[in-house]
Parts: sequence; C-alpha cells; structure tokens
Amino acid sequence: MNCTDTHIDLLETNLRALSARMPDLPFNEILLCRLMLQVGREMTTKFEQQIRPFGLAEAEFRVLTTLFSQPDGVAHPGDLSVRVAQSPANMSRISDALVSRNLITRVLSAQDRRRMVLRITEEGEELVRRLLPTMFVSLRGMLGEFTEAEQRQMISQLKRLYLNLEEAQKQDAKEPAP
Repeated sequence: MNCTDTHIDLLETNLRALSARMPDLPFNEILLCRLMLQVGREMTTKFEQQIRPFGLAEAEFRVLTTLFSQPDGVAHPGDLSVRVAQSPANMSRISDALVSRNLITRVLSAQDRRRMVLRITEEGEELVRRLLPTMFVSLRGMLGEFTEAEQRQMISQLKRLYLNLEEAQKQDAKEPAP
C-alpha cells in the first residue's frame, strides 16, 4: 500500500480483488453504497467538529434546527423523531439534553394531556442563528464545485434511491425470516 493512496483508491482496490474472486459481484452497486456510507460518515464528522464547541451532538443540532424551522418553534416528540430520523428513545435522550441546557422547553399539550410539546427557547434560536452560518461555509466548500444543475440532479437521484430503499425495507418486512 502506498501512503498516497486515498480511502477511495483502497476501497476500489479491495472491491476489484473481491470481484476477481466473485465474478458476479455487483461492483458498481457496492462501490456506490460504500462511497455514500463513507461520504455520510465524513460529513457527519465534519459537522460534529463544527458543532461540538457549542456543546451539541449532531442529532441535537438537527432537533434544534427542525424546531427553529417551524413557524411557532413547536413540535411533538413523535413527529420530531420522524423528521430527524431518531428513535423515540433517542428523542427522549436528546430532549432531556436540550431541556437541561435551556435550548428547548417540554410541556404537556393543552389540547391532549397525553402528548408532550417541545418548543425552542430564545437561547436555542440564538444558538441556531449563530451556528448555521458557520456550517454554510463548509457546505459550500464541499459542494461548490458542483453546478446548481448537478446539485439538483444529485438531489433527485438520492431521493429516488431513498424511495427504493424504503420500498425494499417494506418488502423485507413482508417476507418471513429464514
């Protein structure tokens, strides 16, 4: 291995070796999946480095920005967990952390006493307003070489892939376990 090899070079080399041993290996499909996983991990790491000095985890920041995006700054934990792709248990942990830092409040719903309401506080809004612009710089750096048309095309393709993944998961759920 050459010390100048990138992770991508190593990944492709490994997949080519695997393909030599298994000729029917879906090389492109595996490479795409592995690249997307690696890109996701690297982006998460990058964003976590930017928000960590503010005392937030990436999932906590997503919850804050989601609440911030609501016209009244309010959401129910169940709805929010779907929007930010977190389990209900994780949503509870995240809510606890944000409440303890006075970034959100959590109260019983006036309309339905069985439901909680999460609301972003002024401190939470101030933090989002301070932090988001710093993240725009990184985003523009990562995606700036892509034209707007290329970005829209990537968005469209990733949405299609996501819908295919959801459909595959539904099909897997219908099939009995071996």
